[in-house]
Amino acid sequence: MMKNVMKKTALFLVCICFIGSLTGCAKFDASAYLKAILDNSYLNDSTEFVEQKIGTAEEAAELYKQGIDAEMEAMLASVSLSDEVQEAYREFYENMFNKVKYTVGEATEIDKNTIEVTVTYEKMNIFAMAMAAYEPAATELMTEWSVAALTGSEPSEQEMMDTLFLTLRDCMQAALDTATYDEPKTTTIKVELIDNVWTPNQDDLVNFETVLFDFEGLGV
Repeated sequence: MMKNVMKKTALFLVCICFIGSLTGCAKFDASAYLKAILDNSYLNDSTEFVEQKIGTAEEAAELYKQGIDAEMEAMLASVSLSDEVQEAYREFYENMFNKVKYTVGEATEIDKNTIEVTVTYEKMNIFAMAMAAYEPAATELMTEWSVAALTGSEPSEQEMMDTLFLTLRDCMQAALDTATYDEPKTTTIKVELIDNVWTPNQDDLVNFETVLFDFEGLGV
């Protein structure tokens, strides 16, 4: 059930750079540009996104929503869940993204078509704690349902699935509420001039989301 969450959903960020008019012919601040994109995508803060004319407030809101949708699709695509449970996951992802810690640093020109931006981040430790709480809780639920099945009083498959996923969500939210962070580390994200448009490197964006969270705690 947890493997799908490992799908990195930062790919949607790449489409942002085609909204604005930040072409290779204009004076370009790669650090400010990247910060605007990351702030909108993780913190739901479109201030710089709009001020730099990367896109409108409406476009920023839609891109943020697309990011949350992508996270939910990666996590929930293989199951059918009630609207209530899906909304609970949307709230969780918004809360989780809002608590990421990063600082966009200096930009270094590699060549005329590539600028490398240093980003300092602190990995959030949440998934190992969440799974440690979820696994015994799920086992207890399934034991209860097995006993109930002997008398024909077990919940429906839909009810059981909703309950399991809501339990997982609650465990992740509880872990988020007390999340710890590793010591700061640095990574780089390249911004590349492609077809005269500055574009964040897709692989670097994927890697950035990977290092922000303790995905290894999922045990996959």
